[in-house]
Amino acid sequence: MNHRHLASTLALALATSGSAFAPAAQAQGLFNKLAEKAAQKLAPSQPKPGEVSAEDAKQIEQDKADKTLDQRPVKADKRGISGVYYASVPMGGIALNNERAYGLGKFLIEYSDDTGTATLYTRHSFEANDASKLVPKALFGTSTPNKKQGLHALANSTHFLMRDVSPEARMHLKYGQMSYKTDLQQNLVQDKLQPQGLESMLLLEPGVLYVGPEAGGKTKNQPYGANLMRPGMVMPILYKEGKAEAAKAWTPERIAAQFEAAMAAFDSAVEAAAGKADPNLALREPSSELPTKAELDAAKTQWGRVIKDRNVADTQKTRSFTLVYTYPATAFENMTKKQLVNNSYVDTIVSRSRVYVAVFQDQDKKYWTNRFYLVEKAPAGVFFGERWAGNYEYALPASAVPVGIEKDAALKYQSSVKTR
Repeated sequence: MNHRHLASTLALALATSGSAFAPAAQAQGLFNKLAEKAAQKLAPSQPKPGEVSAEDAKQIEQDKADKTLDQRPVKADKRGISGVYYASVPMGGIALNNERAYGLGKFLIEYSDDTGTATLYTRHSFEANDASKLVPKALFGTSTPNKKQGLHALANSTHFLMRDVSPEARMHLKYGQMSYKTDLQQNLVQDKLQPQGLESMLLLEPGVLYVGPEAGGKTKNQPYGANLMRPGMVMPILYKEGKAEAAKAWTPERIAAQFEAAMAAFDSAVEAAAGKADPNLALREPSSELPTKAELDAAKTQWGRVIKDRNVADTQKTRSFTLVYTYPATAFENMTKKQLVNNSYVDTIVSRSRVYVAVFQDQDKKYWTNRFYLVEKAPAGVFFGERWAGNYEYALPASAVPVGIEKDAALKYQSSVKTR
């Protein structure tokens, strides 16, 4: 597409919101004036809202017929995710420099069992020299506090769901999604199609992937995935050769149900992965700086709060834990802040913290461990650590997420816990 034709395409997209691949906001500003002029000239032949222009449709069909992606070697994965897919709705790609837009209908997806990431390519993803011809590849993955456990969960989950997407997926790959407005009676009504990036990757069935918005959670007044069931919502689906009819059978209701099942399955798989004791896991050695009894008691109290913290508790929803013992693994480190003291701004000590290791058991008597920061706040009016008053709280590192540990390793330092 040259610049003049791109302006025409943008004009159609902005005037009717029917073109599924209007460039991102950065490109819209660049061609805004050209687009306005083109819209006036092209008004008689504009496609109806929800349709794409003849030229866009032609590009999409050409993209589907192109053999570039078919000729790329693809490493097989255990789930059979990798392969060539076709889009169920008109889609488009925005060039790296936002100067060109390409109609898209065909994609190559490579999923790696080793990294737990899926990479989506178009035939324009392999350009090496011209930024206006390169549509960047997009990455899909899943974030977990522990990478090894995350990979184990992905491999063992009964469903396949990638919730993390790279910026390229949102900014350079587009389709037309319905937007909504509120009428005078406060009813949510359809407005127009707007360019939308890809937001997830959910396996609906072998050879059929959903790449649209996540299903929203259940509320008091709405069922799970109600956001996908609004009238006019577009369900962007990618399908392999021979799966076009299967893709059409996936309604918003079915997709929402699959999303809910996939979320639950992955959470369960993550919990199971975390509970599997790593034979190589060892506890950190106790610090030589012994705690006072008051500090150790405070650490036990704060661990009770840590284990109930949503960021920790939500990683093991089916288990309840009982503390066995805890101990400090580092010396205290001061947290400083510049404050006005005696008419001068100086570095003052506002708190101090150190890492505590905790060992605990679940209801099945399996051993677990995690770590947290025990934070002691400086008393009011004390700026340089002259004294401490036992005002404790906690902070969460990534290692606050519970992990399974073998019994011998778990109890290694139990008899070493001492106070001064």
